[in-house]
Amino acid sequence: MGLSDLALTAIAALAIGALIGAIGIGGVLLTPWLTHVIGLPVREAIVISSFAFIGTGAAALIISLRTLRGAGSVNWSLIIATAPGALLGAWALAVIPGRLALALLATLTIAVGIKALLQNSARNEHHARSAPVPGIPIGGLTGFASALTGTGGPMVLVPVLLYRGLPMREAILLGQAVQLPIAALATAGNLYLGGVDVAAGAAIGLMLVPGAFLGHRLAGVLPLAALTRLVGLTLIAAGLSLAIKAAM
Repeated sequence: MGLSDLALTAIAALAIGALIGAIGIGGVLLTPWLTHVIGLPVREAIVISSFAFIGTGAAALIISLRTLRGAGSVNWSLIIATAPGALLGAWALAVIPGRLALALLATLTIAVGIKALLQNSARNEHHARSAPVPGIPIGGLTGFASALTGTGGPMVLVPVLLYRGLPMREAILLGQAVQLPIAALATAGNLYLGGVDVAAGAAIGLMLVPGAFLGHRLAGVLPLAALTRLVGLTLIAAGLSLAIKAAM
């Protein structure tokens, strides 16, 4: 990537980082940006995106664990299970086409986005407190699908958690907590299997972090109903973006 491309990406990265910090979902937009606007090959864009999420993942993990620990809800088994899943996803990215995975993820994302827009936020928050706790299989699946599609952990995990009935804010926090292990292990696998543009990934990652902190502050003042609508609209937009990428 040239300097002009990085400068243009910096503006987009601030907005993407803000979405990651506010609702846990936003990283899914980075790969389409790198492919459609910057013109990078799909695999290279996915690999760079995974590397860039290490920075936001570290920040999000600290914030999320502090909040979740206060609520007594740190799900370590799920978080740890994302690591081997991410390694498998990096291997799959190197040997098989990712279009089917993108298409399935797009379908799930759009469906959950529509559900989030239609549901009664307050009623769902009360009902969700009795939702079953997700475990190791969901963690492994999250790591695998995230590394394969370059979307970041929250993009996969948050829709799954919402579908299972977890409260919106808890789903977002847990989704943010898995970014770092997924990004780090996916990048390790990509480095071993085919190389990573470290300079571009690091530069974009540094651009994402300020936006992520800004988004986290914004999420703290948004009412649940507005947060739910924002998540729903972002999921639908992201799902459509994934569907377009899968069809190309």
